[in-house]
Amino acid sequence: MSDDEEPLADLAAEVDGRRDREREADDDAFTEVDVAAIDREKLWADLRGETAPDRTAAGEADDDDRDVRTVDKSICHGCPHFGDPPALRCTHDGTDILSVVDSGRFRVANCPVVVEESELDLDAMEFDARE
Repeated sequence: MSDDEEPLADLAAEVDGRRDREREADDDAFTEVDVAAIDREKLWADLRGETAPDRTAAGEADDDDRDVRTVDKSICHGCPHFGDPPALRCTHDGTDILSVVDSGRFRVANCPVVVEESELDLDAMEFDARE
């Protein structure tokens, strides 16, 4: 009896063909890229929030000219100007999220929400001091 005459030979051939096509598709699923050009130390520093983007190269003002503060990330997450993921950005004109300081804080520049909250906190502290 030849292989073609065995029971379920057509089904076995179809399964083998499907497996071959899946292996070929898996080979095309990934693109090989050269990663030797990545500066590992800079990458980790960026992820830790130790470096800020060079905004002066893009024609933006230095941090000296901006109101830069480190804030709890809940302030940004609760803000209507917080950009949609995956980008970490503020949509308020003139306000920037400069870096992630750590897992719970952002470094922001020219944020009117942060300024307003800090003024409210100061008012509350003054009210408590008067009691």
